[in-house]
Amino acid sequence: MSETRKFILDTDIGPDCDDCGALAIFDRFHKAGLCELLAVIHCTSDVLGADVIASINDWYGVNVPIGQTTREGFLCTPDVMRYTVPVSEAYRKTHAPAETEPALTLLRRLLAEHRDVTLVFVGPLNNMGDLLKSSADAISPLTGEELVAQSVREVIVMGGNFENFSHGEYNIACDVPAAQLMTEKCAAPIVYCGFEAGEHVLTGATLEGCPEEYPVRMAYVNYLGGGFVRNSWDLVTVYYAVNPDDGRWILSDECSIRYRDDATAVVTEGTGARTVRFADEAALAEILNGIIDGSAEIL
Repeated sequence: MSETRKFILDTDIGPDCDDCGALAIFDRFHKAGLCELLAVIHCTSDVLGADVIASINDWYGVNVPIGQTTREGFLCTPDVMRYTVPVSEAYRKTHAPAETEPALTLLRRLLAEHRDVTLVFVGPLNNMGDLLKSSADAISPLTGEELVAQSVREVIVMGGNFENFSHGEYNIACDVPAAQLMTEKCAAPIVYCGFEAGEHVLTGATLEGCPEEYPVRMAYVNYLGGGFVRNSWDLVTVYYAVNPDDGRWILSDECSIRYRDDATAVVTEGTGARTVRFADEAALAEILNGIIDGSAEIL
């Protein structure tokens, strides 16, 4: 029997709805026993995002800790709260506000307790930056860099654009210093699922047939103003994390990846990083739709 890999998901639920589909994928694989989701960490200052995380986890019967950044004023304006408000309101009709702990505290605690953890980032990298800058404390005598070296098996990132090198991709651009620090200080190998890997994979249409109270459906329809179809950047990234052995993944040769101050990527010969994308985007969209709408069995 193959090992059950351990994951921590870091998400910016709020600015886009594909994060919700990505969490649904993780929850379904976790419930099927095909991975162990240790925690979900929220990287924006919109605290209602924690309710969205809790709502999706509750829908699937997943009970894991939720981390919340302590950073203030980060991605929490009304334009990036189009679905966190209604999903939170629906959740709080039957639940207390989601319980959270500080993101850095949770990251350090879990990495002190576990080994061979894969970190998956589908939003800005501010929490990773905070981790790498962290000092020894009561949780662990190790610095953040040392904890990553000891306990992190791999880092998988939705970030960068490796097709158009003049385009500074959103997640990297939101916190360029954190992305730069990760490329310099992270001892674990990094796999990037870039902008191009999810741009043409369109999913969500089948959510229309799901129950109206399904929080992923609620997120999509509120974010899209009544529609359901969205690009699948975060879903593709998470699906690679939980099912990397599908032979249709195209993994680049190992290289070095750095980021300029304008968030554009620089790829050179070296080690420590790879990029990935799926060979058959239509087939991938069908797979992802089946997972998030519940029609596909997770085996």
